[in-house]
Amino acid sequence: MARVNGKKSRRWLWIGGLLVVVVLGAWFATRNGDGGDERKDALRTARAELADVQVRVSEVGSVEPLVKVDVKSVLSGKVVELLVREGDKVRRGQVLARVEPDVNQARDLSQVKNAVEEAEIALTEARATHERNRGLFDQGLLSKQADLETETRYRQAKANYDAALEKYKIVQESGVPIALANAATAQHLNVTSPMDGLVIRRDVELGDTVTSGVSSFNAGTVLMTVADVDTMIIKAGINEVDIGKIRLEQPVRITLDAYPKVKFEGVIERIAPAARLEEKVKVFDVEIAIDRQGAELRTGMTANIDVVGEKREGVLTVPVEAIFKKDETDVVYVKKEEEPQEEAKKGGLLSRVLASDGNEEEELDEKNLWKKSFDLREVETGLASVEKVEIVAGLDEGVEVAVEDPTRPKDEDDE
Repeated sequence: MARVNGKKSRRWLWIGGLLVVVVLGAWFATRNGDGGDERKDALRTARAELADVQVRVSEVGSVEPLVKVDVKSVLSGKVVELLVREGDKVRRGQVLARVEPDVNQARDLSQVKNAVEEAEIALTEARATHERNRGLFDQGLLSKQADLETETRYRQAKANYDAALEKYKIVQESGVPIALANAATAQHLNVTSPMDGLVIRRDVELGDTVTSGVSSFNAGTVLMTVADVDTMIIKAGINEVDIGKIRLEQPVRITLDAYPKVKFEGVIERIAPAARLEEKVKVFDVEIAIDRQGAELRTGMTANIDVVGEKREGVLTVPVEAIFKKDETDVVYVKKEEEPQEEAKKGGLLSRVLASDGNEEEELDEKNLWKKSFDLREVETGLASVEKVEIVAGLDEGVEVAVEDPTRPKDEDDE
């Protein structure tokens, strides 16, 4: 009886020892052997596959009239009449507003006009005197010196008149109405439309003071803006990283936020030769001609543009997130093939425990743990779209690549 109990005790001891070994093996495998696998499984991957690559540049622009003009007054003064409102159609030469010139402007106009009149009077008198004295000189009744003096005074009067008249013409050609200086009481300056169109904006109200639009030291006050709304275009700013993907006459698809179901087609008509800074980003202004004009198009509307570029069909591609830069070279991280299950089971958990316990596996530092699961490979890239990049060389179809950087610590990725 004691012998039987001894055999049972040894059997239970052997089973218990085996269970301890199994538990320790699983713990060591999780702690040492599967650390890289946990990192590997946490990374997203994708396979290289044959697909079409279509270059597109998407941007947001605005609807603008092709031609618009800011209307200004040629004299500084006060707005006393406004004859149109926003949305009114106007004709060229139509009076849009009236401005009462300020005192200084009226005085200057009066001086210009009076200078011409005074010079004309002096010239008439000098001419008459010169002609009379020339007759006396011909008759021998006047000395040559006196004749020369009257001729000189006539020439001086003629020069003064020409100078005053030239100044008068300069003021008149600039749009300033010299006729305002004729009235004893203050008159109003008519501000007229420079073109046929629609008033899309009015910037002043009755009683507002405006400055002259022909001043040499400021741009003047804009009273209103008149535009030709029969021809609308799209204006947009293209980021400098995308400017190389577009060209003149390139087709563009257009939608409006206000009418999302209405589609427009257009072409790139103009690309600015120089960039401008917009919110610390360099952009190039682009103008897009629309193939048809519709009632939906209104000035200032938000337009979504989709520039359709080059397309390649049936080429090897990977997601754009799978391409990384290393020393100015495009690289990908190729996932290593997993060890076959039969090979992995060979030796069982006990052999893994012994290997871990004996430090037989090569240990990698924390920065190189990714090498257990991925290989770094240089590739040559081609056409790129928003989602995919063409692989010209360095990769085969079906190869699995990381779409996250495996070299970054997991904590850094989480952040």
